[in-house]
Order: sequence, then C-alpha cells, then structure tokens
Amino acid sequence: MTQMFAVIATDKQDHFEMRMQTRPSHLQYWEDNGDAMVLAGPLLGEDGKAMGSMMVVAAADRAEAERVVGADPYALAGVFDSVTITPWNWVIKRPEGM
Repeated sequence: MTQMFAVIATDKQDHFEMRMQTRPSHLQYWEDNGDAMVLAGPLLGEDGKAMGSMMVVAAADRAEAERVVGADPYALAGVFDSVTITPWNWVIKRPEGM
C-alpha cells in the first residue's frame, strides 16, 4: 500500500541560477518517475522567483520517499538547504481513485 508524503524543500540562498541550470534534468527525473509524483510546484519568494519546492510523493514508506526525493537532481546538485518529508492525507478535493 502506498502512502502520500508532503515534501517541503527550501533552496540555499543564492542558488537560483543552479536551480535553473538543473531544472531540465529535475523535470525529466520526475517524468521518468511519474508513479511517485502526485503533484508539485515551486515555492516562490516575494520577488516571484523559485526559492524551493513543494511536492507530494507516493511511496511505500518514508524510506522510499526519502530515496526518491534524495535522487532528485536538485538534491544531488546541492540546491536544497533543507528538506522536510511528512506523511500526508489528501482529504479535500482529492481526485477519485487516489
């Protein structure tokens, strides 16, 4: 049985350019691992620039969620300053079958 995990990852300061350089491989990684990705998008600073990521991933357990998120090219490139992974339950506006 899979469980959903909310992931909040904040970027290191002054890593916006690294984020942009790594973005194509980040998007490809999640395209290739589509079963794990439920939803995602960037966290935005007051200037409108990405300063982190918010994701919901589906995994068998926390260890698998940590493995999948840890293999994200942003994580491997050192873009993230911190990553929090928390079990999550989708209650409101959950699509049928999820």
